[in-house]
Amino acid sequence: MIWRDRCLEQRDWDAVIIGGGITGAGILRLAAGLGWRVLLLEQRDFAWGASSRSGKLVHGGLRYLAQGRITLVRESARERERLLREAPDLVEPLTFLLPFYRGQRELKYRAGLAVYDRLAGRRSRQRFDAASLRGLAPCLDRPDLAGGFGYRDAATDDAGLVLRLILDAVGAGGFALNYAPVTGIDGRAVVFSDEPGGRCCEVRARVVINAAGAWSDR
Repeated sequence: MIWRDRCLEQRDWDAVIIGGGITGAGILRLAAGLGWRVLLLEQRDFAWGASSRSGKLVHGGLRYLAQGRITLVRESARERERLLREAPDLVEPLTFLLPFYRGQRELKYRAGLAVYDRLAGRRSRQRFDAASLRGLAPCLDRPDLAGGFGYRDAATDDAGLVLRLILDAVGAGGFALNYAPVTGIDGRAVVFSDEPGGRCCEVRARVVINAAGAWSDR
C-alpha cells in the first residue's frame, strides 16, 4: 500500500494508459523504457479479461498470407521469434502439422510455408511422407493421405506474459494500478476510483491511451 500511495500522490503524467491487458502492458513497457512518466490503470486484476482467455498462441498469422497481408505476417512472425528469445519460460515452440491428400496441390503448401519462414527470418518447415505423418498423428490416417508439412509457431501463458511486461515496466520506472476503474475523462484529466483506499482520484496527462479492449466505449 505504501507503493500505491506513492503512485497516487503524483498528479501529472506524460501518459495515462487505461486497460491492463496485453496491449496496455506492452505500451506501458515501451513508454517506461523511453523514460516517460507513465501510469497504467486497470479496473480489476491485470490480464483478467481477454488477455487471460486467448487461444494461448503466439503466431505469425499464416492464414493472412492468402489475404496478401505480408507486412502484418512479417511483423507478427518476427515478434514471435523475439518473444521466444526473450521469454523462453513463458513462450515455447509449438509445432503444427499440415496434411495434404491426393488431388491437393502440395506446391501451394510448400510455397506458402517457404514465404512464412522467410518473413520470420528462420526456417522451421519440414516435409513428411504419408508413413511418417501417420506415425506422428495416427488420427490423420486416410487412404488418400499423401504427406504433409510441419511448421513452428509458439504458445504462451498469456496472463503470465502480461504480468511480465508490467513488472518489466515498473522496473523501468513505470507505474501500474489495478482495482482502479476509470470513471471519467475530461480532456487531459482522468478520474478514477482507488477501490482499496475508497478514494476518488484525478490525474492529468499529456496523452491518454485507451487500451481497454471490449470496454473501450465504456
